[in-house]
Amino acid sequence: MDRNGASNLMQAGASSVDVDDANIQAEKLEDFCSPEWQLRSRHFLVLSSAGKPIYTRYGNESQLSTLMSAVQAIISSFNDMSDPVRSMNVGQHTIVFFTSGPLYLLAVSDRNDPEELLRNELQLVHSQIVSILTSAQLTKIFEQRSNFDLRQLLGGTEGIIDQLVDRLDTDLSFTLGSLDTLWMRYRLRERVGKTLLSHRPKSLLYAMVIADMKLVTLVRPRKHSLHPADLHLLFNMATSTTFVSGEHWTPVCFPKFNDQGFLHVYINYITPKVALILVSADRDSFFTMTQCRENVCRDLAIDDSLQRLEDAAAQRALHPRELGVTGLLQLYYRHKTLIQHFGTQFEDTVDDAQQRRIINTYKRLRLHMTKGTQKPLRIIYYKSEKDTVLAWQSSTFELYVAVVSSISVKGIIRLVNSVLEWIKQEEDHLFVVNAPSY
Repeated sequence: MDRNGASNLMQAGASSVDVDDANIQAEKLEDFCSPEWQLRSRHFLVLSSAGKPIYTRYGNESQLSTLMSAVQAIISSFNDMSDPVRSMNVGQHTIVFFTSGPLYLLAVSDRNDPEELLRNELQLVHSQIVSILTSAQLTKIFEQRSNFDLRQLLGGTEGIIDQLVDRLDTDLSFTLGSLDTLWMRYRLRERVGKTLLSHRPKSLLYAMVIADMKLVTLVRPRKHSLHPADLHLLFNMATSTTFVSGEHWTPVCFPKFNDQGFLHVYINYITPKVALILVSADRDSFFTMTQCRENVCRDLAIDDSLQRLEDAAAQRALHPRELGVTGLLQLYYRHKTLIQHFGTQFEDTVDDAQQRRIINTYKRLRLHMTKGTQKPLRIIYYKSEKDTVLAWQSSTFELYVAVVSSISVKGIIRLVNSVLEWIKQEEDHLFVVNAPSY
């Protein structure tokens, strides 16, 4: 690239960042009296048991202190009656509460979201905070000073929580409780996994390569694995703007693994779109992890695997028509044994509003199918004026498909059978089938 080209590219990038920064600043200027804040479909708030503001997705915590105090009073009044408040409906809004130790969390939605769904999302927000501080540290802080301002310790990490909240609204990974995987050639995935394993230092517990939130491969101990929820939080952190350049060595708590302490995580983008994540229990092993990264990159560069990995990461998600069927708007397939899933992109004719509606429908149908009943639902067919969706689960998979409204039920069954056959043929390329272990 010549100098003028490089200069123009940098200016374009700077303009994009400026626009994003301006949007974020505008969001943070909102308060609960402003029309912009009141028109938001969903809000997530976090406060301490003493009523101190900690986090809000929209607006500034300080400007919402009056609202936070009111929330604290409501929760405390119910606690005093030994009947903790769980949810309430106010007009068109559903309000869900979640408390854990010294933290109070609140979700507000005007989209008729199920209470259980909102509570699950609040638990994920809480877990993201724990991943930054640990439960032990949170408890100790508020035992010593009940009115402590936790923003002093969370400063600089708000973007990570913002990103999580935004993804909860559009990404089904968190609801499915499984890992999204990158579609790529099996031999390349195997090559990357074997390279990670061959250069593993003794102090390394887990190694993984991701592209955005999609897993390329993972190396783990033979008898231990990290919970998908912990990996979701880690991937969300690793893909935030804070970590996209340079080498990073940071303590991270994995709540499902051990919410009382930290492991130490090395994050480096080995290509513009591909991140290497190394996890160790040894806080002094930064230089060892750096050497591991250098060895891995050198090895993968020998046969151009590093470039092929970047090319795979740069590809868009599979388009519905690439599955060889007509009438499909989008799908998600969850492999129950591997606890992994993949999803196609949406058909080009589906606008943002319909995309959000379909994802919301998937979430609702999964809640119905996975409720702890003796005879869980296996197939749910949903049809409205605007959307047609089928959810299907067996002992080995879950499938969620959105189709054009003109297709018949028999046509959907034929489509689904064709999709399942295609997935069976492509399984080695869709999923991490044989993750290396030691």
